[in-house]
Amino acid sequence: MTSMLTRGTRTRRAPERRTAVLESVYALLAEVGYDRMTMDAVAARAHVSKATIYRTWPDKPDLVAEALGCHFQEQPALTDTGSLRGDLMAIVTVACEICQGPAGEVVSGVLTAAALHPALARTLHESLYERKHVIHETVIRRAIDRGEVHPDTDPHLLHEVLFALVLTRRLRVGEPLDERFAVHVVDDVLMPVLTHRAA
Repeated sequence: MTSMLTRGTRTRRAPERRTAVLESVYALLAEVGYDRMTMDAVAARAHVSKATIYRTWPDKPDLVAEALGCHFQEQPALTDTGSLRGDLMAIVTVACEICQGPAGEVVSGVLTAAALHPALARTLHESLYERKHVIHETVIRRAIDRGEVHPDTDPHLLHEVLFALVLTRRLRVGEPLDERFAVHVVDDVLMPVLTHRAA
């Protein structure tokens, strides 16, 4: 009876341990970066043994990939502002705010490692691009319905240009991701690119 109760307790606690480990990984990535994050530090922060971690994640890239996938799975709300420019300002502003916070620190630190580890690269692409693409599809669909852009406008064009501009700005030390930058991105780049074939 005791062994059955013990197994039941362990089973119930397993999801909690997993969550604690993944949250600890993300927090450490934001604080010290990918290279300086160690399994010892993760174990200490999550209050688990290294053996517990290695039973589920055979190496550091796999562990980090799952932590990133869990953290970036939520979709930000997208309000219909009534115009293409308004929608663009909204998503650029949110992107800048995210990149200036802990998420920006984490992504910047993992980018170099992702070039060497396919699992990390795949997770970054899924988390930062594929899961967020519905936002850009929605913005373009609304703009098409309003007659603001050509019906053949590809949402990937918006997503790729915006992603590249914000990420590049984030990697330039000392360059703020502020309202002035957001206005520049929208008015000088995105609007001309997206409306040059407007109906």
